[in-house]
This record gives sequence, structure tokens and C-alpha cells, in this order.
Amino acid sequence: MGQLIYMFASYASRHANGATCLDGMQLLADTLHPHGVRITWIVGGESARIAREPLTRWHECHGDDIAVHTPPLAGALDAKRSQMLAEREAVLKALPWSRATIAASGHTDPEIAAVLEDTGFEGLWGFCWEQIDVDAISDRGCPWGFYYMDRAQRLRPAQGRGVIGMEWTARDLLKSFHSGNPCLYSTDPNDVGRGGLCSWENIAYWERMADNYLRNTRYNDHVFLLQHQEAHEMERTPGGFCSSPPGIFQCYTEEDIRESAVMLDRFAAYIEGRASMLTLAQAATLYRERYAHTASSYMLWEDAPTPAYNPDYAWSTPIGPWPKTFLHCGRGAQMMFIEGKVEPVCIRNYERPYAYGEFFAEPTIPRTRLVHDTRHGWSRDIEIRVDSPRAMPYGLALWNDYSLYQISDAPGLVEGKILPRELMFLRYDLEPGENLLRVKLQGK
Repeated sequence: MGQLIYMFASYASRHANGATCLDGMQLLADTLHPHGVRITWIVGGESARIAREPLTRWHECHGDDIAVHTPPLAGALDAKRSQMLAEREAVLKALPWSRATIAASGHTDPEIAAVLEDTGFEGLWGFCWEQIDVDAISDRGCPWGFYYMDRAQRLRPAQGRGVIGMEWTARDLLKSFHSGNPCLYSTDPNDVGRGGLCSWENIAYWERMADNYLRNTRYNDHVFLLQHQEAHEMERTPGGFCSSPPGIFQCYTEEDIRESAVMLDRFAAYIEGRASMLTLAQAATLYRERYAHTASSYMLWEDAPTPAYNPDYAWSTPIGPWPKTFLHCGRGAQMMFIEGKVEPVCIRNYERPYAYGEFFAEPTIPRTRLVHDTRHGWSRDIEIRVDSPRAMPYGLALWNDYSLYQISDAPGLVEGKILPRELMFLRYDLEPGENLLRVKLQGK
């Protein structure tokens, strides 16, 4: 079995008139620390100064850490570097015990990977898998979990190391992909609360989502589950601040806040003992020590039943149910397969230029033809033909129990993996025209 890495981040950088969201931070700390959760607090220079005492105490007593909130970046690349360095210096002046290697927010800036790489940051929090337009964020096409960001295109994995892109908050991969609405099927308590999927102590949907992440430690050395909640959304203080209405810190009612705390408490209790609880900085160190390039991810996802969602929150969202889905992401491509179908239903080709509305997706996915599947005693030969209109990354999901075999020979195979009692995944790079894909399996 691999390892589930659970991280919790809290956006806590808002401040006004010498005050920040200390009450909301305290509520999150009181809720999560008893379960061994190490919180990564996202702060800027001023909020770090205001919250210096509790942040230092939580670091010393519970292992909490901070991430540096990216200030508004403007001007040329050199100017952006200077602005980022100045913000980190202000944070470290207040909190010198942190290495401050993680940046947060500002991830939509096209130059952000270069800015952070040049200034010594190791990770960037804030990516939203499959999201389009919500909060002015369109990240569809980027990997889930962790990946090394390409310096020139933030949503594409680098070929080697780089700044680690980190999710804003983990999503239900199956429902997010098939529904097109990842903001409903997330680990943010306000998303599932407003959407009607979880409420108070009823977090069965979240538990099933966690089960999917846990199950996939069978196929991956590390599975990353990052959860987030804004600290300013965990308090209701007149005279505070929120985006709407301006100047008033009243995003949610007292009952909403209590409900979020109950849900987070129940979820942390469910995860406790099943995952390694790390800060973002600790997880980034683990990733950099273990992986020389973006790690391939293999996620087999089962649909989790949910209550009917609130249509006033989830506009234009299909409800499913959807078939079991296998998702793969590596340096060259991201692919999705539905149970029983050999061809992927989506290929996001990272060699394609990014364009809004396309999101790296191949417009035409070639079909497969089975030439033969021949058994020879304790071995097996499979040959499949694929006619491709162009060169592209490609994958096959052969849904069957191949647990008695191992891949012994497969010319041109980029990577292959047998998920026992489920499927065999084969990853190729196709050439234009006819491609004959031959795989020899040997009994174990």
C-alpha cells in the first residue's frame, strides 16, 4: 500500500484596520488540532504580524506552518520577483521560525512559475482541477494533486523538477469530470453545505470521497488530499471584512459557521489514523525528495451516491450516476476512461498549445481494433490496432482481471500498470496512421 497524505490549508491573509480573522483561525485550530491536523496558514506580511502570537504557539504545539500569500503582481518579471520577495521578507520578519517555501494564491498569473522558481519557492497552492470561470479561475487541464509546473505554462507538467503546483481543495475526480462542476463536488465545507450534499454530522458523501482516495493508495506510492477552508468564513464579526458586502465580515451566518466546524471535525476524525498529516511545506519536501519529475498518477474511482443537490447553488449540473472511471495523469498527458471502454473518453495532450475551451484536449480520439488476444498456457499475447490522424499520447484500459500476469514485453510502451482484478493500463505515443500495439503477458 502507498500512503495517503492529508494536508489542510486555511486562507487567513485578509486584514483591515489592524485586525485579521483571529476568531475564525481559533475555531479552525480548536476543531482540527485535536485530530493531529497540522494547518498551513496562508498569510501576508500584515496578517502574519497581527496573528504572530497564535501562529507561533500553534507551530510550537501542533506543528503548524505558513504559506506566503502572493501579493498583486504587476510589471515586468523582475518587478514581480521583487514584490514576491518583499512579501516573504515581511512574513518572515513576523514569523522567523518558518522557511516560507510555499506561496499561495496568484496562481493564474502566466509568469507565476518563473517568479516563484527564481525566488526560491518550492510550491504554489491554489490550483482548481477541472474548474472553469468560477472566481475568475479556469484551471481545466491541469493535473490533480501535486505536479511540477512547467515554467512557461502553469497548467502543464514540467519535464523535470519545478515549483510544485498544489490543489486549492481536493475534488471528487469522477463527479467533477463527468458533471463539469468540480466546485460542487469538493472538500470545501461551504461547497457541499450549500449544495446540499453534506450537512452537520451527515458527511457520508465526504467519507465516500475519502474512501476513493484511500483505495487508490493501492496503485500509487503517494496520494495527496488537500483540504481548505478560509478563516474569514469561520467567523461573523461586524466591522470586519468580506468581499460582499464590502467592509463587512459576514460571509456566512452563525449557523453556517457551526455547521462547517461540525463537518470538518467529523471529516478529520474519519481521516485520522488513515493518513499522514503534513503541512504543505512538509509534503513538498517529501515530493521533491521522492520524485525527479511529475509522478504518474493512477486513480480508479467509484461513483458515490449523494442526496439531490440544491439547484439554486448547482446551476446546470447533471446528476449521474456515472460509471466507474479510471483517470491517469503523467508528464505528457491526462486521460480518462469509463468502465468497459478501451479507448479514453478524454485525452489532454500537454504537447498541444493551451487554448480556453480546448484545455489541451485532443479533438479526435482514435478508436481501437482488437487483432487478437491469444493465450499460450501460462502466457498471453494481445495485439491491438489504432489508426491515428496525428501523433499524440494515447492509452488503453483493458477492463479485465489481469492479476495473474505481469507485462513481459511491449514494444513502444511508455508505461504500463496492472490494477489487479480491475484493468490493465497501457500508455503509448501514437504515430500518424496505423499503429500495431503488441503486449506479451507472462504468468507470475
